[in-house]
Amino acid sequence: MIYRLRGTLVEKDTEGVVIDVGGVGYRASASQGTLRALPSLGEECVIHTRMVVREDAMLLFGFAAREERTAFDALTAVSKVGPKLALSVLSTMTPPEVSEAVARGDVVKLASVPGLGKKTAERLVLELRGKDLASFGPEPVVTGGNGGGGPFIEARDALAALGYRLEEAEKALNDVPPQTSVEKYIKEALRRIGSRR
Repeated sequence: MIYRLRGTLVEKDTEGVVIDVGGVGYRASASQGTLRALPSLGEECVIHTRMVVREDAMLLFGFAAREERTAFDALTAVSKVGPKLALSVLSTMTPPEVSEAVARGDVVKLASVPGLGKKTAERLVLELRGKDLASFGPEPVVTGGNGGGGPFIEARDALAALGYRLEEAEKALNDVPPQTSVEKYIKEALRRIGSRR
């Protein structure tokens, strides 16, 4: 099992990297977050890896941080989530964001990942909720939410329905102190979005 590689980064493209370790080039698929975190070509780097062996292939996946590999392992343990879909999730969200979305029961945010439908997002929440996701990174801060989403999630979904991007709505709502109702969240968020434009 290949668990970690340290060597020279010789290739980097949108799907992964090649690390030269003692004259042998190892190809590893990687998330967009890992690709951004790695140094320039020709520099030394370390990637934490997970090897997936199937009947027809041996695949290597590389991660800039152990937490991302831990998140990858948790995601691939969910039924119907393979390594490529797990990489897609980690290319769209950081491990702490995945942990937070699971803690909130935020199916909408998880379903916004390319290739991840609503049913699979629901399955992720169901199978990962209650598991120790602290190893993904910092403890998730569930703003104004409860297990079912709460006013924060409802306000974010309402802003998205008004035409704001999910990320823009969430950024505005994260700046709002905890509120008791959806309407108050929306009012404060719209005020913040208006002041930025």
